[in-house]
Amino acid sequence: MKPLYIGLVTAIVSCNTMAKPVDWTPGFNGDISLMAAYTRTNSQFDSDNATTENLHSSGNDQSHILAAPLGTLAYTLASAKQQFFFGTDRSDVALGRFHTEVGYRQKLENNGTVSFSYIPGLLDLKTWQNPYLTGTSREKTGSNVKAFRAQWENIGDSMYSLDTAYGRYDVDQERSGEGSNIDTHLLDRNAKLFFIEGSHLLPLSRSQMIRTALNYSNIDADGKAMAADIYGGSASFIQLFPQSSLILTLSYKKALFDAENPIFDKKQEDDRFGAFLAYEYRQPFNWKNWSIVSLLGYNTTQSNIHFYDADTTLVSLGMNYRF
Repeated sequence: MKPLYIGLVTAIVSCNTMAKPVDWTPGFNGDISLMAAYTRTNSQFDSDNATTENLHSSGNDQSHILAAPLGTLAYTLASAKQQFFFGTDRSDVALGRFHTEVGYRQKLENNGTVSFSYIPGLLDLKTWQNPYLTGTSREKTGSNVKAFRAQWENIGDSMYSLDTAYGRYDVDQERSGEGSNIDTHLLDRNAKLFFIEGSHLLPLSRSQMIRTALNYSNIDADGKAMAADIYGGSASFIQLFPQSSLILTLSYKKALFDAENPIFDKKQEDDRFGAFLAYEYRQPFNWKNWSIVSLLGYNTTQSNIHFYDADTTLVSLGMNYRF
């Protein structure tokens, strides 16, 4: 689960970008950052919870200290209205979502900005081959997400935006339920993915804004017990100061799975809550283009199948340089 932690760390790389879009400058530009973080979680899927004796509770508490170098790179054409980019989208970073993508975006005359990108699955996510083994060490395997994404920001200068993505989640060695007297095909996690979100940015003053969003995800898994519809929403309060910025985000998702999990003899239902406070302080010590970034974050999953219960806390601090 360490990639999840890294995703949370990146949530504060540029927390003012969502609130204050800047004009594009022809040529190359980007940023690079180095983050240090402390995390604590009791997820059964944490890489240090290799052995479990009980499938009816969350895992043992595990702590991690990590450092994560990150970066983005963009090239803007001479018109300053077309741009090619690679890395992590800054507005996603500000919302605590993390993935690497490559794509193209264009400003439309009085009609916002459209973007088309591909998420190539460069981030290898570790998971268990068979999460349901007890009393013996679970073996790791790789997994990744690949997807196509389309966005339309500030539609018709209305401050409304639309974000959609379609792709696939693949597990390298899927062995869920092996050794049990059940239909293991129901537990196959390989899946087609669909995501859509509508959002609105409401200025309260020159220095305060609220962003609200509703989203829907569909996990069309090969195993019907792993297939799910996920309904969510979030609200972010944005405060801008002369030399710094602050974002407080609260989120909630409800996950409803399609079929009974044969390990637990019930359909899974999750309530997922998240909260994080992101802060950026620009030009510390009068260092031009540098900023100090920090995050305090918390995520919890409360499931009717307690094996999937998890609490994750993160505290991070780092430096970011823009060029």
